[in-house]
Amino acid sequence: MRVFDPEPICCGVCRREATGIGFAPKGGKPILWLCEAPECISLGKDVFHMVPKTLTATEALALQDAGAEAGAYLERLGKFSLADLTEKEWGNFLTTILNSYGENMRKRVTAAVAPF
Repeated sequence: MRVFDPEPICCGVCRREATGIGFAPKGGKPILWLCEAPECISLGKDVFHMVPKTLTATEALALQDAGAEAGAYLERLGKFSLADLTEKEWGNFLTTILNSYGENMRKRVTAAVAPF
């Protein structure tokens, strides 16, 4: 789901913290804010103009990819219940999901393959 925050909050590509960098068509509104990752900056225009159905499907697939990587992290730990994670492992689990989501969004948008 594309979010046009009035000020930089979340990157419109990877959902990390946005900076003062953004993409907007001529006229300047709305603005799709971006983080400082060069890949997100270069993909801002593509995401801005993506058809909502395609963007939603792309996001869902990137989230599934992130879930698979988080599951692989749990397998490496040999833990299969989130209740068994230490505080540090829980933080690493969440970081794995967040970072993987962003990486997979960038890959999928770059590939420009219809997600159906």
